Amino acid sequence: MKNSLLIIATLLCLTLQAQPDSLLSRRITTQSHQIGLGSVSILDTYLTPERFTGTSLTGLSTVERQRIGSDWSTLMQHQLQVAQASDRVGHEAMLEATYNFFWGRYHGWHLMDGALLLQGGATANAALGALYHTRGNANNPAQARLSLLLMPSAIATWHPVNLKGRLSVRYEVDIPLVGLMFSPNYGQSYYEMFALGNYDHNVVPVTPFSSPTFRQQFTIRYTLSSLTTLSFGYLGDYSQAKVNHLKQHVRSHNFMVGITRRFQLISHRL
Repeated sequence: MKNSLLIIATLLCLTLQAQPDSLLSRRITTQSHQIGLGSVSILDTYLTPERFTGTSLTGLSTVERQRIGSDWSTLMQHQLQVAQASDRVGHEAMLEATYNFFWGRYHGWHLMDGALLLQGGATANAALGALYHTRGNANNPAQARLSLLLMPSAIATWHPVNLKGRLSVRYEVDIPLVGLMFSPNYGQSYYEMFALGNYDHNVVPVTPFSSPTFRQQFTIRYTLSSLTTLSFGYLGDYSQAKVNHLKQHVRSHNFMVGITRRFQLISHRL
């Protein structure tokens, strides 16, 4: 049995090697896993008019795929943030947790003999989260956060030519264009929404004017070996909105550190 499996694997390898390039699809995949620590500012007037500041912990997982010979690439990011903040006098606390999924499609332009890569495209951002006011009103101590945004996006990556590909500097920015978000109306309780079924404009269209959200990343990657690339950087995520006569924001600044892997996959085209 083992000999048969070995023979089959050998034949498959020889078959792939014998295929013309037109029948093979080569794809470069870059995976990055980062964790960050930083500061956060939280406001939600549905729960309290008080502003809260504290510490945030963020995990960010990124996968970027591009076929060799193509100017198009696909970017997927999973971002999870948890935070704890207190008011100005330290008597009240706010807990926050948010998960974001980003899926983007980009076209690239190589400039400066390949040293500079500019990418432009659009990203869809689905966010799910919650706020909990530890000393809030017994009827409304928590607030749900749910949104779906379409965000124009741009990326610039620079590879200094004198460092032989070991160092890269990358900047990414996302700004919302249109979307939808969930929000209770002013004075409306969750009991009214979900137990009584009283809808009151709880799914709200948003624009850059009603939800001036902004997200940016700055990353420096240094390759130590063919298997190890270290990354250091900054992630700024400014989520804010003013809808249904309510104001809310979660603004975080995080120092990020992580590991990046880059590899090539070859698949057979049918």
